[in-house]
Amino acid sequence: MAVRSMILLLLTLGVWPATAGAAKPTGTAELACPKSSQDIEANKREGRRYFKMGNTHFKMGEHKKSAAAFACVLQLVPYSLKARFQLGLSYEKLKRFTEARAQYEWLLADNSEEALPLHPQVRTRLEAIRGRADDPEPEPVADRGWDLKRRWWFWTAVGAASVFTGMATFTGFQALEYRDRWERDWRVNDRESLDRYKNLTDLAIGGAVLSVAALGVTLYLTRPKSAATTGTAPVTGGGRMTLLPVCGPEGCMLTFSVGF
Repeated sequence: MAVRSMILLLLTLGVWPATAGAAKPTGTAELACPKSSQDIEANKREGRRYFKMGNTHFKMGEHKKSAAAFACVLQLVPYSLKARFQLGLSYEKLKRFTEARAQYEWLLADNSEEALPLHPQVRTRLEAIRGRADDPEPEPVADRGWDLKRRWWFWTAVGAASVFTGMATFTGFQALEYRDRWERDWRVNDRESLDRYKNLTDLAIGGAVLSVAALGVTLYLTRPKSAATTGTAPVTGGGRMTLLPVCGPEGCMLTFSVGF
């Protein structure tokens, strides 16, 4: 009782820092903690609100959030023994045993009348985590985007578009050659060959356009969320898709490219 009375007196005089003995909420979920004020009763009211929040998160299994909430309680009310014990339990659930032990040892060092009933539970928890090492924090997984190099449908569509484009180029040149022959010699066979290659060229261009369109739709449907929400192409994996018509004196063709 004397220890608690001394802490209350120091808080009133503004000598004891509000965060003394409190765990900093580093490495926990983001939570906006109010700053401690000189009004002890206001601090207690805010502390009770965050304590209830921490208990709710703890029961829901959201231990990062519960740890952050209990750490906020200790910033507001650093002598809250229940909040410190619950913070230690939250750290246990997060397998941050070093930080949990620090909270339990702090409680054992407090020999006040309020802390003594907690000592058996604290000793039990310390024994349960004796010698246990902290789990390393998982490394963030980089967004790999589309990773088109491993998508079979991408290479199938690119291959089909390439074949059809090659066919359109070949049959287009053949049609031009037979057109020149027809205009020069007026042979029936040349006219028939001209019509045949023109039809083949149209079919090949149609196949290339359909292949590119199918690829474009698939890319749109499988695009990463970052690309969907920001409207920009991802930095890694699938890049920017470009489909451009190119026309010259001899006719037109499509060029398709995808950046990696």
